[in-house]
Amino acid sequence: MSRYIKKFKSTIALGPTEERGFALWVGYELIGVDDDLSDAGLVKVDDWSEEMLRERGVTAFTRVEPGDAEMYAKLGLAK
Repeated sequence: MSRYIKKFKSTIALGPTEERGFALWVGYELIGVDDDLSDAGLVKVDDWSEEMLRERGVTAFTRVEPGDAEMYAKLGLAK
């Protein structure tokens, strides 16, 4: 199992111009995966400190099981 984060950019405006284009980092635990997934926009963060993760707003990780084809597709990791 490895931990990864992925940045999702806003596609809609939530308010004034200053708030447009914000990004949200989301954490994932990919069970049985230990690869470089940077081509899919995933950054491996196994060796990152909690502080480094908090700086990006990541405080939790979603567990993704090997058979979860729907989640793999959402992450751009077609199986």
